[in-house]
Amino acid sequence: MVAVVGMLFHNADIEFPGYLSKEMGIRFSDIPNGIHGLFSVPLAGLTQIFFFCGVCELAIWPATNYSGDYGCGYGRPFVPNVLEGEELKYKLDMEINQGRAAMMGIFGAMVGEMVTGQTLAEQVASGNMIGYGPP
Repeated sequence: MVAVVGMLFHNADIEFPGYLSKEMGIRFSDIPNGIHGLFSVPLAGLTQIFFFCGVCELAIWPATNYSGDYGCGYGRPFVPNVLEGEELKYKLDMEINQGRAAMMGIFGAMVGEMVTGQTLAEQVASGNMIGYGPP
């Protein structure tokens, strides 16, 4: 879900101010939109992203916890969660389905960009939503 939100923000040209790498002179605004922006990030930045995701997966939210309760709530911050039974199952199923939909969304945007050469925002702006040109 974070990938989809990040893609939408970056395609809308909402970026952090300042430098991504001050030594290399790369500003956040210098990173191109879409999948090609990944290849513009310095190796040290990609390594930091990789290790941060690894720490989250292994230490903060371990995959060995099958209960789905990672202590961060079910959409109600600062409220004790006392979900049980059908309500708990419904919330967990909803979370899994929304995660799957987000994965399909980012995958579809990446494939569409590789096929058409346009980011999702450029496809919407040009009416090129089926990948074969304007209708």
